[in-house]
Amino acid sequence: MARKSEPNHYNQTQLRHSETDIENPRSRRTVVVSAAYQDDRAWVQGAGRCRELDLFEIDHVGVGEMVAPYEVVRTHQSGAFFMACFGGQGQVLVDGRWRTLAAGQACLQPAGLRNSFRIGRGRRWDFCWVRFAPGVRSRTIFRANSPVLADFAGEPLLAAIRGLIAEQKADGLSRRQHQWVELIYDYVRGFAGGFRGDARIEGLWDKVQSRLGHPWDSQALARESGLSFEHLRRLCLKEIGRTPMNHLTHLRIQQAVRLISETDVKLAAIAQQVGFANGNSFSSAFKKSTGFAPSHFRVGSGGTD
Repeated sequence: MARKSEPNHYNQTQLRHSETDIENPRSRRTVVVSAAYQDDRAWVQGAGRCRELDLFEIDHVGVGEMVAPYEVVRTHQSGAFFMACFGGQGQVLVDGRWRTLAAGQACLQPAGLRNSFRIGRGRRWDFCWVRFAPGVRSRTIFRANSPVLADFAGEPLLAAIRGLIAEQKADGLSRRQHQWVELIYDYVRGFAGGFRGDARIEGLWDKVQSRLGHPWDSQALARESGLSFEHLRRLCLKEIGRTPMNHLTHLRIQQAVRLISETDVKLAAIAQQVGFANGNSFSSAFKKSTGFAPSHFRVGSGGTD
């Protein structure tokens, strides 16, 4: 959530409902894209091509040194997106609300959801990113307790991305590029799967993930974890970046996206299967998280970037 001291730009800017790219020409972006990635945007056309990224199902990686105005909206991000901040700050849209991403933090957004980020007036934001292709790695890199926004020492990842960029400009040896890409992937996987807190929280979300249809409420989650709800709430905010109930909704929506896009099961049955009491509550929560009605994912609409 934006701090009260943030510029009015944050309060005045409405979330756009279309693909958006607003970029100050004074910003700098260095990118390496996969050999298979197709896009007619100038920054893609001018980027180095790396077939080793394809082996890890990564569309592109890069480093951005961005200044305001800067805003990106992807209404339906087809692959997972990871970004780590190493200077300044910006905002990312998480669970329908804006969250500050500052130096020493990272954000991991799953496929299928709206992915939006921006800088307020007069600010600067330095970050690196890894954009996954829609595929097995993009879907399975997440665990039930994967953080959405958490502390992260991004300098090693930044060094690995810059190492890949430098190798592209030098000898460009395949085995060396593969080593850089493998290292990049390992840093993201470590963030997604490396639980760094109380093991009771890890156990809780593994159980919830396997029983999403159960009528979980705050007290049931607390009992299952063996913690008071307030203690559970504090630990979840620290380790995952969500409150327990928000994370429960996130897991349910993610499973619903998979079922809608990969099966022919009726929407009402899917709503019940993932734990929503009725179709109205399911549709409301789904639209808040993804920006679309559930039926949108059944027709196979895809996103870009």
